[in-house]
Amino acid sequence: MKSVFFNNEVLEAEKNIISNLNIPSLVLMENAGMNSANFIYDVCKKENSDEIVILAGKGNNAGDGFVIARHLSNLNIKSSVVLFYPESDLKGDALINFNVIKNIGDKIKIISSDGLIDYLKTVLRLKLLFVDSVFGIGFKGELDGRIKNLFSEINKIKNKKVIAIDTVSGLKNYFDKDEYLNADFTLTMGIKKFNSVFDKGREVSGKIVVMNIGIEGEEFDRYNSRKIFEVESADFKNFIPKRGINSNKYTNGKLFVLAGSAGFTGASYLCSLASLKMGCGAVILGLPESLNPILESKTTEVITFPLEETEEKSLSGFAFQKIEEKIKWSNAVLIGPGIGRNPETLALVRRIVTECDVTAVLDADAIFAFKGYLELLKKQDKKIILTPHYGEFSNLTGIKTEDIKNNIYEISVEFARKYNIILVLKNSPTIVTDGDEFYINSAGRENLATIGSGDVLSGIIAGVLAQNKNPLKSALAGTYIHGRCGDILYEKTGPDSTIASELISELQNVKKELLGF
Repeated sequence: MKSVFFNNEVLEAEKNIISNLNIPSLVLMENAGMNSANFIYDVCKKENSDEIVILAGKGNNAGDGFVIARHLSNLNIKSSVVLFYPESDLKGDALINFNVIKNIGDKIKIISSDGLIDYLKTVLRLKLLFVDSVFGIGFKGELDGRIKNLFSEINKIKNKKVIAIDTVSGLKNYFDKDEYLNADFTLTMGIKKFNSVFDKGREVSGKIVVMNIGIEGEEFDRYNSRKIFEVESADFKNFIPKRGINSNKYTNGKLFVLAGSAGFTGASYLCSLASLKMGCGAVILGLPESLNPILESKTTEVITFPLEETEEKSLSGFAFQKIEEKIKWSNAVLIGPGIGRNPETLALVRRIVTECDVTAVLDADAIFAFKGYLELLKKQDKKIILTPHYGEFSNLTGIKTEDIKNNIYEISVEFARKYNIILVLKNSPTIVTDGDEFYINSAGRENLATIGSGDVLSGIIAGVLAQNKNPLKSALAGTYIHGRCGDILYEKTGPDSTIASELISELQNVKKELLGF
């Protein structure tokens, strides 16, 4: 897991690290610029770029740009450095590095931003590669009209690539809707920044690549007081138990699923099959009795368990005793996919959670069941995993969706802490928090935005939970595996052709990738 910092807090961490390790800031700038130049060189060659244009401000971000220009020169690559501010505004490390590139000669052309538009007119037919080193993570205030106009003109150019240094210039928070340069890559220094991985920040930052600046990740971890981490594939090797050679179906995880109602049999099918494919040894699907013939023919391997139903063909409160017995048999329970919002069914869900000793994943309408009853979750001692998307979370809490987006860290952590649960808040990217630590899922693309995808996710999480009995680890592993299945399908079929059942088919490949069997 890698630490992630808010923009305004990483600067303080860097100051402390520089002081403790006695590393001159000029050395860090040299490392940042040199490694960025090597990356930019590779992109330039791959894209057959004709011209590299480095956009430079007046602070340390500009200094990185000047170092990049110098190292590109050493690699025999010419570049044009566009100064967005007068040379007299440069100071410190940035000024030192600017004075160096002034003496290099014809491999680096220096022009003022006033001449940028005229300059662009002369190179519009070329393949351009822009390097954005105007403002770094310390940017405050608002982008002025002149700079917005320049960014807008660059965004209009079709035959180009944009590489942002540390952060897209002017991106002071992740939900702003300002006019930014749309980057293809962001070369973030040392660690990832929170503003670049969510909402508008994620949209404009492109692919984020961490650059080595000469400070190990463990040094940043020491100052990660908010405990924000991005999870990676290497984190899950020990989260999913390997089957013993003498194991049997009942020692490899027993899961009881309560899902489905009239019109929503697909949800029960997807979640239960995903759990089984995730490696759970035995999955029993409890469902309204009139739906049993449909699911018996649909789910060959999953055991169906017909239960009393309401007039609306949803689970009835009269099924409680049978359900309680199956919960005693199981290692974990999944409740919610497709169960509907019949009041009797919702009351049944609340009774199960409060009266049974249950380790459970609550999804979809099982989450809705606790609207106005959140206090019932508190006593469960983090044995409950909630998996809402933003809309469901807004409905549950009464907090506006826009406020959740704009304060995702504070609101999600406080909610998980207050109600003593594991929260999986589904979006792009999905986050997981137990009220103490905040985890960002590094896998998953827009092709996951399809009906049934959430049912598969809850099934994967529940399948892991039945095996390892650890709610937090199961939530983390399940969200990553689900996202990774989506990534593989994205590469095969693009952003909008994935259907939920295909995610289940990729589970075996992702498990092999993670576990190495």
